[in-house]
Amino acid sequence: MEPLDRETAKKLYDRYRKKRDGIRNNVEMASICLICGSIHIIPKEGDARKLVCRNCGFAFFRYECLSCGKVVDGRDPRNPDCRECGLRVCTCGACGCPDKQHGN
Repeated sequence: MEPLDRETAKKLYDRYRKKRDGIRNNVEMASICLICGSIHIIPKEGDARKLVCRNCGFAFFRYECLSCGKVVDGRDPRNPDCRECGLRVCTCGACGCPDKQHGN
């Protein structure tokens, strides 16, 4: 994916900063920090499921669900955390727990 221009990034930041539902469905949001608005996001070393803002240090989960292939984004309220494994629960109900499904 090509880097976002400032204007596009600001519009997306403003939109999702106020209402985070659906952030998982916008591929461009993987490169925008919702804390500081930075577009300097990199994968977290040692954890391919997390991204980190190089500007403010905010880290968030964003990865594909192993069960259904949908995007899971920890900033989206439809992807709450699993109290057992610590990963996020996909909208399909799967998380990282072995042989378990969790409802939303």
